Amino acid sequence: MTTDAGRVPATPLYTITLTGSGVSIDGEPIGVPAGDLPAARLAALAEIRVRAALRGRPVRVTAKEPDGSAWPLVVDPDGHVTTLSVPHPVVPPPTRAADDSGRSAVPVAPVTPVAPEPAVKWGAPLPAAHQEAWARLLAAHGAGDTATAIALAERTEAALEAEYGPLHPYTVQVLSARAWLVLGRRDDLSATVRLLVRTALRRRRAAAQPRSETARVAGNAHAAWRSLAATDPRRALELSGPLTDMLEELGWPGHTQDVVRWVEEATPRLAFPEDPASPEGRT
Repeated sequence: MTTDAGRVPATPLYTITLTGSGVSIDGEPIGVPAGDLPAARLAALAEIRVRAALRGRPVRVTAKEPDGSAWPLVVDPDGHVTTLSVPHPVVPPPTRAADDSGRSAVPVAPVTPVAPEPAVKWGAPLPAAHQEAWARLLAAHGAGDTATAIALAERTEAALEAEYGPLHPYTVQVLSARAWLVLGRRDDLSATVRLLVRTALRRRRAAAQPRSETARVAGNAHAAWRSLAATDPRRALELSGPLTDMLEELGWPGHTQDVVRWVEEATPRLAFPEDPASPEGRT
């Protein structure tokens, strides 16, 4: 595809950030091996290509390298990447009205009368534009192809978040479905805990219904973390902070204390492991 960059809308403008520890898109990390910059670039551009495909048009990207350089790009739905010779256009801020002194006062955005959007109930069907992706997700899950179902959920969630925002019922519904699918695989407990914590917090802040589902997600996060603590205590220690923050926000003191006690017991053991070669470790 040949792209006329001048005709690509200024928004959305995604930001790919490469560091020595990995890569993120708009602050959301992408799972690639740390230090593998070529793989990180490819993974980030592949995700941007998906987002472009969901929109049906090219999108703008700023790619930030570890050395601090930044490159304006346009990514097409077919994966073609165009490096621009000029920066991306700047979206003008809202106009500001002046008071009697001539100084700028409160921001005033142009007002265009629009019909109020009807409230969306929790559990309502997704918009027509996303029904096909949702149907494919359900079909993949029904066929036992969980990997495809998770990938479709992640892409649909990203499209809905860009269109409606992170706390909209549509976005939270698909995020919750993705968390449930990932929990069923249990092949990466660390990533599972992170996703469940994020989902529980998102549901609470969105006042998602039913509330029992939010509690179920939080309980699953704690249970998955407990399983991780038994197999990879160091990783469990890293995730104990986000987990306790989530449990405290939801008002679960019993589960919070369980995590705190484990951390208090495990920290000395992990900080000073027994060395079989030391005099204390010999028999």
